[in-house]
Amino acid sequence: MPSTPEIDGVRLATYGDLPRMAVVAAAAFFWSPSFRFQRPRHREFPADTISSYWNEYNQAIRDPACVVLVAEDDLDPNEAEHVYDALRRACRSSFPGPRGIVGVCSFTLKKDSCYAPLLQAADHDNSHDRQQINHKARDQCSEALDIYETVTRPPKTKHLADKMRLNTIAVLPRYWRRGHATRLVNFCTQIADLDDALLGVSAAPHGAVVAARAGFEECETVRIKRLAKHEQQAPEEPRDAADVVLWIGIRLPFPDRREMNSLIGVRPWRVCPRYG
Repeated sequence: MPSTPEIDGVRLATYGDLPRMAVVAAAAFFWSPSFRFQRPRHREFPADTISSYWNEYNQAIRDPACVVLVAEDDLDPNEAEHVYDALRRACRSSFPGPRGIVGVCSFTLKKDSCYAPLLQAADHDNSHDRQQINHKARDQCSEALDIYETVTRPPKTKHLADKMRLNTIAVLPRYWRRGHATRLVNFCTQIADLDDALLGVSAAPHGAVVAARAGFEECETVRIKRLAKHEQQAPEEPRDAADVVLWIGIRLPFPDRREMNSLIGVRPWRVCPRYG
């Protein structure tokens, strides 16, 4: 039987984790330009944002080709003070106790991977919490969603189709710089190496820093300028907060990636200095 990674503080997610995972994701992705581009009304409708991530990770846990991980740590009772104002009430209500989930990661295995049956949620045979919850999507902008999909789909298809893929990585802001993102990605890259799989990613600026350190190489950078409706944003947010910058890259499961990169024509990842 194939072995699976054992990384301190990292485990497979369960359906029972979904309420906390959704809040962690909303708090973390707030700092992504893609989030602000697609969800210009996130401050008005935080419950809609949370429910969308609840549904996203619920679907990912149910998918046998997808793996969902969580990172745990000792919790700070004041963690809600480090999330955006509209989310603080939900963050406080999700506080589970002295120790709990602070990070979330999801990735898709390569086709017919032998690791699929080994990396399913411990409660995947239970029916509770499997139903989608109501998501009115009032935080989202249909025009922005259409533009984002139109612009990003072609490069994603070109570089990431039929590859193992790192889908999401999110850490609650209070627990940044503690190595949680690195450990979550490390689990994913270990599976990629064990499975001899090319691993793809499309990452926002913060995620690009973690990806670069994990050995990903840049294939393409996609940029989308904010829309007029993004001009009316909170005063504490920079004016370019909704300008999308998306790095698309791959990681090779070979010990000497530099030599292989020259053969297949990918460039070393360039991380934007503002976020590096």
